[in-house]
Amino acid sequence: MNIYLGENLKKLRTERNMTQEALADFLGVSFQAISKWERNENFPDIETLVNLAQFFNTSVDDLIGVNRAENEERLQAMINEYDNYLNDNERKNELILKMIDDYPNDFRVQLRYMAYLFHFKGTENVLKINSIYNNIMQNCTNDRIRMSAKRHLAMFYKTLAYYGDSGITYDDVVKIIEEMPAMRDSKEYVYSYLYPYDRPDSKEYSRNSIEEELCCLYHGLYHYILFNNIYALPTKLVIDTNEKMIDIANYFYNDGNYGKMWRIIMDTYCRLGCAYFENGNMSKAIENLKKSAQLAKQFDEMDRITVMHSDFFDGREFDKHTLGSTFIASSRIKGLMTERYPLSDEFKSSPEFAEILEILG
Repeated sequence: MNIYLGENLKKLRTERNMTQEALADFLGVSFQAISKWERNENFPDIETLVNLAQFFNTSVDDLIGVNRAENEERLQAMINEYDNYLNDNERKNELILKMIDDYPNDFRVQLRYMAYLFHFKGTENVLKINSIYNNIMQNCTNDRIRMSAKRHLAMFYKTLAYYGDSGITYDDVVKIIEEMPAMRDSKEYVYSYLYPYDRPDSKEYSRNSIEEELCCLYHGLYHYILFNNIYALPTKLVIDTNEKMIDIANYFYNDGNYGKMWRIIMDTYCRLGCAYFENGNMSKAIENLKKSAQLAKQFDEMDRITVMHSDFFDGREFDKHTLGSTFIASSRIKGLMTERYPLSDEFKSSPEFAEILEILG
């Protein structure tokens, strides 16, 4: 059995702003004894353990960490359930409130609660979201959680800047983004060139880097091309770029399982179809819009976990929930075609377009 007395005792003592000397005076021991307990070099007798537990208003089991493994297992199960729920918002609400009630000091829970307040409660919880964010920034030592919190707050601030009269501007969003690391400081990139090549898992770290960098490249191109009307890009450039994006993806994912790139590729075929429509090539427009619809349908009908068989990613597992547990591809692509992209009413009333919508359901 693992004993966690040292770190638990130090945590409880510092939360009360007590010195080792002050706690030692209360217990009638030397401060050196307290120091050894906190370093797990020695342990108090049972009577002193009981006195410590009573003083800190906790149980002996919790003080020495007997229930820690069980609590971690229970929390991880709740996190997995919360992350993997699809369309049951009522259950997600129940789970996050239970987690924040039972584990209010766990930064993994705080991060999810922060995102929950943003996505489900809107602008009514600005102060609470900022409070959680500040707590994570000041007290959490896990950089991954800290950067995720920054990303969530930046997204929230962008919404406030766009819709509300909160006083938040895009300059506030930029300040958060500027504090985040450059791509070359990401774990995938650093792993790709610092991890020893003679270790059996080095290949997987390299593939992680390839896929992550592809995603970053495509997201950059996606947003550049998406706003082509603002940038006044030539239609031919938009078409050529989208086709090259598809060619590259089909090179790396030549088994037809696009891994983390699924969403991007479906969107790219859809956007390419719209570009051909704007260019007056109706047959190419239909061809690419139909391909987007077929991929969306294929994605939704896939098992959650699939094994990839492309030359680059052979044997690698892909979890659909990587793209978000609530992501329904058919609904997204249908929305893009019918509401977002500038297809004419005449085009959308054609039999060919009706066939595409039928694929999407």
